[in-house]
Amino acid sequence: MSVASRIMLPHVPVLVAGIRGAVTLEPDGEFRRLSRSEAARYARNESPLVCHGPAVAARLGLDDFLRLDILELFAFVRPARFCLPTPRGLADAMGLPHPADLEDEAEALMTSVRRLLEELAARTNADTAAKAVDTRGLAWMMARGGWGWGNAVLAALGVQGDSGRGGGALRVWDRLPEWSEYAPEPPPGNIPVDPAETRSRLAQMLGEAAEQRPTQADYASAVSRAFQPREAEGQPHLVLAEAGTGTGKTLGYIAPAGLWAEKNGAPVWISTHTRNLQRQLDGELDRLFPNPHDKARKVVIRKGRENYACLLNYEEMVGRNRNQDAAALGLMARWLLATRDGDMVGGDFPGWLVEVLGRARTLGIADRRGECIFSACPHYRKCFIERAVRRARRADIVVANHALVMIQAALGGLDDGTQPTRLVFDEGHHVFDAADSAFSAHLTGMEAAEMRRWVLGPEGEAASRSRARGLHRRAEDLVGGSEDAIAALDAALAAARALPGPGWLARIGEGEPQGPAEAFLALARRQVYARAAHPDSPYSLETETTAPIDGLAETAGALAGALGRIALPLQVLAKALAALLDDEAAELETATRSRIEGICRSIERRVLMPLAGWKGMLDGIIDGTGGRGAGGRPRPPVPTNISTGSRWTGSTAATWTWACTATGSTRRGRSPRRWSSPPTAWSSPRRR
Repeated sequence: MSVASRIMLPHVPVLVAGIRGAVTLEPDGEFRRLSRSEAARYARNESPLVCHGPAVAARLGLDDFLRLDILELFAFVRPARFCLPTPRGLADAMGLPHPADLEDEAEALMTSVRRLLEELAARTNADTAAKAVDTRGLAWMMARGGWGWGNAVLAALGVQGDSGRGGGALRVWDRLPEWSEYAPEPPPGNIPVDPAETRSRLAQMLGEAAEQRPTQADYASAVSRAFQPREAEGQPHLVLAEAGTGTGKTLGYIAPAGLWAEKNGAPVWISTHTRNLQRQLDGELDRLFPNPHDKARKVVIRKGRENYACLLNYEEMVGRNRNQDAAALGLMARWLLATRDGDMVGGDFPGWLVEVLGRARTLGIADRRGECIFSACPHYRKCFIERAVRRARRADIVVANHALVMIQAALGGLDDGTQPTRLVFDEGHHVFDAADSAFSAHLTGMEAAEMRRWVLGPEGEAASRSRARGLHRRAEDLVGGSEDAIAALDAALAAARALPGPGWLARIGEGEPQGPAEAFLALARRQVYARAAHPDSPYSLETETTAPIDGLAETAGALAGALGRIALPLQVLAKALAALLDDEAAELETATRSRIEGICRSIERRVLMPLAGWKGMLDGIIDGTGGRGAGGRPRPPVPTNISTGSRWTGSTAATWTWACTATGSTRRGRSPRRWSSPPTAWSSPRRR
């Protein structure tokens, strides 16, 4: 049977909604003009074919309506590819003439349906047998789950009856490749980049037909000075460059960055302000690496873990086996098999798919609560994040964002403890805000509750709905031979119950806090409302911490002691786990070693470091200085104000003082400050 004879167009009308009215294209080819109210009634009664159903519903003033959304078909046929989610954007993506009016848009939608189905049929015929089986299996599963496009897609694929049935179609983790582990990279070289060769590389990237811009070449030449070898310890070469719009700054710094990476065998990290700008910058790197295969090896986009799809989260969604999720699971499976790097925010994941399918069924599979179990995960060897980390070590150019780079600086390295030696900050005027955020500490009810959840695991009804595991389940099999470590783990679990528990916000609002953390937050909230200039304002309210209300200093002291009782046993536990890396070095498997390192790093970063900052803030209340030292100067990292939302943050001045200390230290992966016994004592670490 030919491809054309297998195409079965859905027998439904097309609805396109404009600003003042709407147009329908009936199955018999007749166009009808409707007012917005008429179009709303039509949409409820006819279940039409539309482009971006949520947007159409909003334009017609409807909460929702049954529909056939062409964007779902586009996502199935062209996974990990983007189009503007409008009839005109879809027409452009399909290579159709640009629609001139609503009638043209309606006709373009139906033409796009035919072309997408034809493309799917032809591509599947040309695919390998394994890929074709995957496609047919997913389509069969989605059709059985009630997907509106199911029958048309199965017909295009030539599937009849149960011939396309594939029980493992959703198990995409079985078909993804594993990442490879390599030997540690050697230290980077110290070969300089000459301004003359920078100009030559820039000219090569631009091509002979490019417009001559002398200022761009001058800019690139000036930037190359940042890539000279250091002449003294702690004194890197720094170039602050500013140029007007149209100069060509991006290619101006890419040229010397690429040269340095090639010469010295190490990556240059280019940081920009937002994740969307990262993708724009990625596009500019096509000039440096015109060969897509070379670019895939030499350019890596790096973001925080919360931006990437988690295969374990996806597996759990598959395990729920709900018919209403069938279409979303199938479309997510298609994307997971096609994505370049698993990046769901600003990557090749279409943002409109979140609106079409729902946030829980799309972005919900990302790890947004820090629940990664690292090497204990059955999909660890196929993890998108772990793959990106390893690729970044061997890349020439790593495109990051300011927030990630500043967190890296604050923590002394990211997942693997490495730090770049050459950095380029684009959109540099935004670096200060990113640094201020990374080097500050926030004592909030939400963050304290999240810490409790990380240590204890989910409690109450959430325990049956979440795969999150507390620290006991993460570490119990690793410390079974150490009585001291077991005792420390038990002590930490008991002490963590002093943090806000489930329902904390309601209890604080009702004046019935439980435990020292909730008691402190309740009094802090009372002080804010008592002293804020406009307590009825819908915006954030804040007040100074000086002259605390009755009981606030006492509850601050009680909370500081409780935090110390959490921190001290966790330090013992982390030390015991770290000792395993030396004592059993010969027997430990690579996965177990990585798991131990991950737990130690998580204890440090997710618990000990925040606790240290919180205790410094509480000390400012306890000693009555309100966060001020000698001469009224800010003393890091204590706060100068408290605000509503159970949020308490350090001041900017205090943050920057602390930032200088942290970045100047050579200790990696350690808290800027250390706990000592008794729990309310506070001391600074010795520098190494």
